This record gives sequence, C-alpha cells and structure tokens, in this order.
Amino acid sequence: MENTTQSNTITKVKWRCPSNIAIVKYWGKKPIQIPCNSSLSLTLSNSYTEVEAELTEKTTDQKVEMTYYFEGEISDLFGRKVAKYLEDNIESFPFLNDYAVTMRSMNSFPHSAGIASSASAFGAIALAVLDFSYAFANKERNDSFFQEASNLARLGSGSACRSIFPSYAMWGENDQIENSSNEKAIEVTDIHPNFQNMKDAILIVEDEPKKVSSTIGHGLMNNHPYAEARFNQANERTAKLVEILKSGDIESFIQLSESEALTLHAMMMTSSEYYLLVKPGTIQAIEKLMQFRLECLVPVCFTLDAGPNLHVLYPAKYAEKVEDFINNELTDTYKKVIFDHEGNGPTKLEA
Repeated sequence: MENTTQSNTITKVKWRCPSNIAIVKYWGKKPIQIPCNSSLSLTLSNSYTEVEAELTEKTTDQKVEMTYYFEGEISDLFGRKVAKYLEDNIESFPFLNDYAVTMRSMNSFPHSAGIASSASAFGAIALAVLDFSYAFANKERNDSFFQEASNLARLGSGSACRSIFPSYAMWGENDQIENSSNEKAIEVTDIHPNFQNMKDAILIVEDEPKKVSSTIGHGLMNNHPYAEARFNQANERTAKLVEILKSGDIESFIQLSESEALTLHAMMMTSSEYYLLVKPGTIQAIEKLMQFRLECLVPVCFTLDAGPNLHVLYPAKYAEKVEDFINNELTDTYKKVIFDHEGNGPTKLEA
C-alpha cells in the first residue's frame, strides 16, 4: 500500500455505496443479523453514502481506536455503533490492532428519514475496511471480495448486504431460490427488459429522523401475532418476484410492490407497541398516484421503506409522463424529490 503525502497517514481509501429499496421487505430478525424472511431489492444510484477511511498509528490502548465524522461533524452516537461493529468483527480487520482509523462520511440524501441510510453507510464502511484487509494481505479484489463485503455489511445493517450488488439483489434463505443465503445477498441477474433501468422517484414527505427506529421495529416482530404468516408470505413473494422480473409481467410487479409496502406498515400498526410512520402527504400521494395510473394507463407504482417517504417506481420509457405528474400534481405532498434509478452498485473513489 502506498503512503499518502501526510506523514502520519499510513493509507486511506474511499468508497461510495448506494442505498437500496426493498420490493419484498425484510422485517424481523434473529440474533447476529439473520433475517426471518427473504427479501429482494432494487439498488439505487443517486442515493448513496461516501466513506473515506484513513489509517494512522495508534495513540491509545483501545481495542479499536476510531473517530467518525458525518458531513464534517464528529458523530459520537453513530461512531460508537461503528466502533462496536469493528470490535465485534476484528478478526476480519486484524490491522485495527495496530492502527487507528478515522472515517469521514456524507450522504447524498436526508439521514434517518427512511431511505436506508444505514444500508448505504455500512455498505461503504464494510467495503473500506475490507479493502484495507485485502491490501495488507496482498489479496486481489474479485467477486469473492464483494461476497465477503456483503456478509460484513450485513453484520452492521441487515439490508446493507443487498447494496453491495448492482440492479436487483436478494437476501435470505429461500427454498425456491438456488444459492440464497442468510449471510450474504446474491445478485438477481435474469431481468426482463421491462424491468431494466427502472426509475425510482423518492418523495421526501418528511426529512426528520423517524420516531421509531428500524431496530426497534424489527424487535417488535418477535412476539407479533401475525409474524409466522408474514414470514411465509414474504418468502413466497420473493420467489414470485424473481419469476416476475424474469417474465416481464409488470401488472403483477405493481400489485406485489404496493401490497408489500402496505403489509410492512400493517406490521407496524398491528405490533403490540403499535406505531404509525406514514404521514398525510404519504396517503395523499398514494391516492393521486393510483388515480393517475388508472386514468393514464401508465405502469407506475409505489413502495415504502420503514418511514413516510414514497418511492415511485416506473420503467424508463415512461419517465417524462411520470416526472411531469410528480412535478405538477404531487408538489403539495412532499418537501423535495430525489429522482433516482437502478444503479450499478458500489464504486471505489480516489481518496
């Protein structure tokens, strides 16, 4: 590895990792980040986290000596979470016994607002520290690098494992899907042209942090009255979505996507400690979107993450019509919109 021009810097790397939006939702987990059901997502492009990681000589006897900056400010809360993640997995990052690490991160989208910021963040973190490990071991980055990164990203944030792969990615053991795994995601590659270069317009209905974190939400599935039925349903829908993506059946895609979004929020609303994350703007946008689809015969649909913000999904060839509708008819439902699309996965940047 090459030293940088700063004398106290041993080496540095920088990775950009996109967020992803699950079509079939992951909700409920077992210890050590094992999902209770399989899930399938679309990797995005414009919604990403960049992490620059820098190694210097250690100055303390801490097991992991690290400092974490988020958009220029020290982030103690998230930094402690990342430090614990590195400590728990230090066998994968043995160089941290000898070096301190400083991470500087930024998001291209609002943090903690339901756009899977932890997925893109831990994806970028896992890629950066694994990149160091490979460099110290003189190992070449190849397909196995990304599979290993997917596993390590999962240990920080479950859905992060899907962000390591381009386009469509699936995570969780499923009897109907070969090579499916609870420990890492796999790329879904047999995609009909109808679903290639899908667009995702993210309507930011609310840009404040969620009142209930996804971690707490997952925990409420442990004693949920509908948990077993939900997990079975999600596994069936994941297998069905793989076939839909292969066949090009866009009507079935629309139905499955929207039902999954509503099912996710139904699980929240029927938990023992129930809560509601959708906002009036979310409902209004959904109703207008469904009416637009009916009247204009445009194959557009919605999904939701674990928050109030609406993801509007549509094939690229309908972009002009859908985006005119969003810019002219939905402006009273959101604060801002991020026009995103199917992405190519993570990128290593110049540090």
